[in-house]
Amino acid sequence: MDTTRLFSLQGRTALITGGSRGIGRMIAEGYLAQGARVYISARKAEACDQTAQELSALGHCVSLPADVSTLEGAQALVDAFAKHESSLDILVNNAGAAWGAPYAEFPESGWDKVVDLNLKTPFFLTQALTPLLKKAAAGGDHLAKVINIASIDGISVNPQETYSYAASKAGLIQLTRRMALRLAQDGVVVSAIAPGA
Repeated sequence: MDTTRLFSLQGRTALITGGSRGIGRMIAEGYLAQGARVYISARKAEACDQTAQELSALGHCVSLPADVSTLEGAQALVDAFAKHESSLDILVNNAGAAWGAPYAEFPESGWDKVVDLNLKTPFFLTQALTPLLKKAAAGGDHLAKVINIASIDGISVNPQETYSYAASKAGLIQLTRRMALRLAQDGVVVSAIAPGA
C-alpha cells in the first residue's frame, strides 16, 4: 500500500463554511496541504478574502463570501461555487453561532439566530449542493463527503447558559444520522465531529 497518498485529496474540491477563522480555517489548511482545491465562505467578505489570500500560498483557495444563515444566502453560495466547479467532493458545514443568556431572560432573537445557522443551514445548504455532491460520487473512485461540525455541547451539558447552542448541536448530531441514511444511497457519506474546549 502506498501510504504517501493515504490522505491525498489531489483533484478533489472542498467547500468550507465559516472558513475564514478557527476550526474552518484549520480544516482549509489541512485540505490544501493534501492537494484539494478549497473554497471558503464567511459572512464577512473582507475577512474571507484575506484568509483565502493567505491560504493561497498553500494551494488553490478561493473566497466565496456569503451569509448562509438564510436560504437566499445559502443559494447564493451554491450559485457562486457552481461558477467555479461542476462537482463537489467535500462539504464542511462549519459556520455557527452561539448565544448565552440567563434562562429567565433568554431572547427569541438569540434562539432563532443560533438554531437557524447551526441546524437549519447545514440541512438546506447540503440539500442545495446534493446534485454537485452526487456528481462527484458518480465518478466511482470515491464517495462524496459532508462533514457537520457539531460540538461536545450537543452530547454533554456545559455550565454556561447557552440553551439554543446546546439544542442546535444536539439536533445537528441527530440530523447527521438521519441525512446519512438517506444520502448513502447517492454515494454521499454524512458524518459529524464534536469538538470541545
